[in-house]
Amino acid sequence: MKWIVGRTCSWKATWFLPLLLTTVALVYLPGLGGGYTFDDMPNIVDNTALHVHLHDGWAAWLAAAFSSPASDLHRPLAMLSFAFNHALTGLDPWWMKVTNLCIHLLNTLLVFALSRRLLRAADDCATTQGRLDATALWIAAAWALNPINLTAVLFIVQRMESLSHTFVFAGLYAYLAARERLRTGRAGLGVVIAGLALATVLGMLAKESAALLPLYALGVEWALLRFRTADARSQRRLAAAFALLVGLPALVGVTFVVPRVTAPEAYAGRDFTLAERLLTEGRVVLDYLQWTLLPRLPEFSLYHDDYGPSRSLLTPATTLPSLVLLASLAAFAGWLRTRRPLMALGIAWFLLAQLLTATVIPLELVFEHRNYFASLGLCIVLADGLLRWPAEGLPRRLGATTACALLMLYASLTAIRSYEWRDPWHFADTEAARHPLSPRATYGVARELILRTGYRADSPFLPAAQDALGRAMAVPNATALPATAAILLDARLHRSIDPMLWQRLQERLRARPIGPEERRAMASLVDCQISHHCDLPRTAMVASFEASLAHGRDAEVLNVYGNYALNVLLDPNTALQLWLEATRIAPNVPEYQATVARMLIASGRPVEAEPYIRRVRKLGTFGQNDAMASELDRLLPAPDRSTSAVQPLEAAPAAGEAQRIR
Repeated sequence: MKWIVGRTCSWKATWFLPLLLTTVALVYLPGLGGGYTFDDMPNIVDNTALHVHLHDGWAAWLAAAFSSPASDLHRPLAMLSFAFNHALTGLDPWWMKVTNLCIHLLNTLLVFALSRRLLRAADDCATTQGRLDATALWIAAAWALNPINLTAVLFIVQRMESLSHTFVFAGLYAYLAARERLRTGRAGLGVVIAGLALATVLGMLAKESAALLPLYALGVEWALLRFRTADARSQRRLAAAFALLVGLPALVGVTFVVPRVTAPEAYAGRDFTLAERLLTEGRVVLDYLQWTLLPRLPEFSLYHDDYGPSRSLLTPATTLPSLVLLASLAAFAGWLRTRRPLMALGIAWFLLAQLLTATVIPLELVFEHRNYFASLGLCIVLADGLLRWPAEGLPRRLGATTACALLMLYASLTAIRSYEWRDPWHFADTEAARHPLSPRATYGVARELILRTGYRADSPFLPAAQDALGRAMAVPNATALPATAAILLDARLHRSIDPMLWQRLQERLRARPIGPEERRAMASLVDCQISHHCDLPRTAMVASFEASLAHGRDAEVLNVYGNYALNVLLDPNTALQLWLEATRIAPNVPEYQATVARMLIASGRPVEAEPYIRRVRKLGTFGQNDAMASELDRLLPAPDRSTSAVQPLEAAPAAGEAQRIR
């Protein structure tokens, strides 16, 4: 701990830091008992490549590291951490969440150390060490206990976010230490460049959020350090280093990334356009601001899918004022730069942290965990305004009292939220009560009640489950999942399925672009039938697949349809055509290529399968697909064997949903 916080740390900080860490752990302790939810399923629970064991070979661990369906970069560091959790304790969510909490506690220490460096740079050693440490402690506490950061800890898959920012915080700390050397005439430029570059790369291996690290460092220069060094030569070199660290990635983004994410097809799976997203995010970012500074419990949720997009500057009426306020906030930061530089930095960090998730990338509109770094900027603003700005006497006492009251508010709300996450049922019930118009929240309650029925006709939970399904289907913008769950419930209870449920399902599939929920709905119907738990009418199933493809040919829907055609319709020719189409639409998904190879081998066409096997191996840039390709090679008949010796085809594996970063 002494190495992290610094050797000059006052004795008060040395005593209060363990107390802070203990408090954070106790606040989060109830939430560790909750289970998996939402994106945890495709990324961890259903991701069989991640389920490795300690005795498995390097190929299995490599496949686990690159198994994330959430990003083209695969986030290997985060996935490896999940794999280690599984190897040690299986899929027990308690241990997964304990690991998340440990990362958050480490980040709290890093935030304290980083805050001390920032305060020292802002004060130029004018403040006493005790007051500086006390202010840094308050920043760390306000950030660690802020309720907007809860989902980055208890929402298991968002370890990606918190682990990514471990490298961001460490990189900024190393950068400030090196900059202090440059200001005093010592060598440090190499550490500035290497530290920022290495921390950015390592952080991006957990999640792409770390790409903003050089911009955060540039914000420090803009607000506090002003590129000041001991001599003009090192100053020019420092400016050149930032031109490289910030300018080169910006050029890559403009050249390669922006055209992809702004293309019309990028928004095909969303119910809003690029222009509508940009209009909406003005409201969203201001809500983040309020949820961080003065949070209210009813405003928090894992699910914000009931947040309506802005269709124009005046629809809703708060859209234009929100954009004006955001522009005013940026201008205010510029005005503060020479008056309250630390406050200006905090505002700049908050705004810079929104550049990836609140601009052109076609993500969902709202998620609280996106503020894991942005909230630190606002905590710095509060610390500067409440603890550093007030003069001696009554103003300082009022500031300190307000700061303590805010800490109590943050800790209390986070503790309440943590208690609400204590088990899947209480979590689902709270989310639905807080957001009764959220399609995901209302379906979550219905799903938990269905699980409680055990699919028994005499279950006392059955009436409540049916009522919850009715409410979930009636919610505006409801997904296909409630109607699917109602069909599966009737099928597993061996009751006749109301034709209106099939009609409702198909209407939902046609009403909105195909996304993760729609893919999961069709996959659950097929899985239930293949596992012999359901007997679903083939005409209705085929009509549902046609409805799901009405918006366009979706690769994962075609994959699921192929599985249905092979294993239920017993039509391998149609199945092969569907999987071939999936490989054409999504040529970089190795599972689709492998499935086509298995089909061709099983149908006695091994020569045609070989290019697909080579494609599987080629898609594993670092060798992560070698085991899959080798398994396919073993299925190929020896040159002297007849095709009758080919092994029969097994059920086609699902490739997973190609979700973007959330």
